[in-house]
Amino acid sequence: METNARILVVDDEERFRKSMARILRSKGYAVDEASDGMDALNRLATGGFDVVLLDLKMPELSGEETYNEIRLQGFDVETICLTGHVSINDATKLLQRGVFDYLVKPASVEEILSTVQRAIEKKQLRNNEIEIDQLFKNSTMI
Repeated sequence: METNARILVVDDEERFRKSMARILRSKGYAVDEASDGMDALNRLATGGFDVVLLDLKMPELSGEETYNEIRLQGFDVETICLTGHVSINDATKLLQRGVFDYLVKPASVEEILSTVQRAIEKKQLRNNEIEIDQLFKNSTMI
């Protein structure tokens, strides 16, 4: 699969993070890694990311707190939350607030790749809608 999608993998567990980055790169994605929420926010500030794979249970700045900052700062990314700690209440709350999906570790590689692809497609559709809206606005101003 050739793609120009950029993905940020955020997880304090280095082994998981490196493994996930390697799998995503093997599928043609451009991947960056962050070991904590602050590092993730700094990388997102550089722009150009499409999807964030975000671990929820991290020291200092949790995944949920990181997601709050992603929303507050207006980063145009789809966020997929990953956790080893299942909580229906947490999942429901995050999905209602705009998280693209919520996966429980250990999720299968196929499930993660499928979810990433759907998130990329959603972001591309949103970007296309914005472009069409801009074209329409510009054409009606003439």
